[in-house]
Amino acid sequence: MIWNQSHAEPIDDDQLNLFLCDEHYGDLTDEQKTVARQGRDEMRDVYGAALCRMMLCEEMLRRNMVADVNVYRSVFYPESATEGGDSPWMLNRAG
Repeated sequence: MIWNQSHAEPIDDDQLNLFLCDEHYGDLTDEQKTVARQGRDEMRDVYGAALCRMMLCEEMLRRNMVADVNVYRSVFYPESATEGGDSPWMLNRAG
């Protein structure tokens, strides 16, 4: 049993392996192994992209290229930067 801080009860080892998309666990069919591999690969891509964005944000903050995390977000995610207003980094879209 493995304890998980976000749940009151520990996670069973079997449930953990399923959660982690372990293709080598149990006697999965080839189709199930393929689905498990795809899930694992997708999560690796998501975590890799998130890590890259975090490192880029940290570097831009370190070099004073952005004032804070909100300005960083406005550069790369302008639609979510501010509620109801343009972000300070948005290009003029008037052509």
